[in-house]
Amino acid sequence: MNNLQLSRSNLNRFAHWGPFLSIVIYKFITLTTLYFTELWWPCFGSLGGFLNNALFLTLFVISFSCYLKSVIAGPGFLPLKWKPNLEEDEQYLQFCRICDGYKAPRVHHCHKCNRCVLKMDHHCPWLNTCVGYSNHPSFVIFIFISIIASIQSSILLLKTLLLVLAQYGHRVLIYFPLKLTLLWITAFGLAVCLILTLSLLLYIQLKYVLKNCTNIEDWIVGKAISRREQDPSLPPFIYPYNLGPINNIKTFFSKGDGIHWPVREECGEYDLTIEQLEQKLIKESWKQPMKVIKNYNGRWFPLVFGLCVCCQIPWTDETRMPLNIGDVIQVTRFRKYWMYGHKNLSNGTRLRGWFPKQCVETLSTSSKKDK
Repeated sequence: MNNLQLSRSNLNRFAHWGPFLSIVIYKFITLTTLYFTELWWPCFGSLGGFLNNALFLTLFVISFSCYLKSVIAGPGFLPLKWKPNLEEDEQYLQFCRICDGYKAPRVHHCHKCNRCVLKMDHHCPWLNTCVGYSNHPSFVIFIFISIIASIQSSILLLKTLLLVLAQYGHRVLIYFPLKLTLLWITAFGLAVCLILTLSLLLYIQLKYVLKNCTNIEDWIVGKAISRREQDPSLPPFIYPYNLGPINNIKTFFSKGDGIHWPVREECGEYDLTIEQLEQKLIKESWKQPMKVIKNYNGRWFPLVFGLCVCCQIPWTDETRMPLNIGDVIQVTRFRKYWMYGHKNLSNGTRLRGWFPKQCVETLSTSSKKDK
């Protein structure tokens, strides 16, 4: 019964604009490329045409299969109410109130998935789930194969255009009306956009693979280095999971439990989590309590607060937090027109998100007004 519920929840990830749009774009480019290529290089007209189509469809099948696996398999979640084997190790770990358990090393809570994710890299809206321990290898393969397929698609589409341009003044070989022209422009533009964006993403992901790191962990290491630059008295921080390029690649594709990871000889199992706890204490000291003075409904473009607020929204998929007058918010991040913070709910959980700066003021200021 639990497996059935799990499979249904995994399939429900497709009921989102990200997977839906990804599949539509992918199939559109593939079918459009096959259609235009068939005009001048038929599949069964020559051996070259057959091999070209076979290669293109093979790349599509492999890439699309990896995409489906990334969505359906998901990142892998830490069991609810998880605890380390030794009670004494709990002091080195963060506690997740939502999952009611400790966070194992390399585990982070995703507020969109509402679960603690094993080796979380980031939450991908195009997958409608996180990229983590279980689906990270298939995600990287998907990106790599998609780039190759997009390059082949753009070359075939460009060849079609060159043939159309070359036929003017000669016998017409390819009929290219306005509708087909618009179709070609759309497909070629999407293919080029995929090449550029996925190449950048692949470059970033390969850097993480070679360092046996994730996006979140790279951010933590950056803050650890910054702390030691500001305070040289702190002991040097060594990232414990960097085992060398070859071993890092092996670890990336290896199958373990997602909880226990090999570390460098000079490092301990909880070195990264200890650093996280210290950074969290610093972050807690930066919190500034503020009182809500204007209601906010959580919209991304709240026109009632002016054009400047709407034009300079935080470009992130993090949530926007609705506010009611009288709420007390713990603010942790500040921008010119927006703030990020959390408020405690009656059930013991926290609600996090961005909100317009105009909605709050410091408690000291509000208390003076009350007097």
